[in-house]
Amino acid sequence: MAETVARRAEDGRNGELAALDDLATTAKENSRDEGLLARRITQLRAGRAKGRSWHDLLAGENRPGTLELAARILRRLTEASGALRRTLTHGLRAEGVTISAIATAFGVSHQRVSALLRRDRHPTV
Repeated sequence: MAETVARRAEDGRNGELAALDDLATTAKENSRDEGLLARRITQLRAGRAKGRSWHDLLAGENRPGTLELAARILRRLTEASGALRRTLTHGLRAEGVTISAIATAFGVSHQRVSALLRRDRHPTV
């Protein structure tokens, strides 16, 4: 029994560390893409200031395009931060932190925290 509890605690810590690592990787990847996005926005703005059409500007972009970059940055961050939030929610509850306190720390409602806990207990297939 003690081994099972210890194994679950270790698995939880490993999951938390993996979620933090994923978020760090995401931040590095997004930083690179955000630099490219900023340059693309500057180019689009300059093109529009010269009277070029949106179609002309967007059709002439190299891939990934401006909108594709923005979507990729948001998707990565949403996925990585969501995974960390779910992992931390469980870790904090295991430490005895109340749902209300977790909600306050995350800046969400207590209903959102409850939903995270419930969803992970009953995953949909």
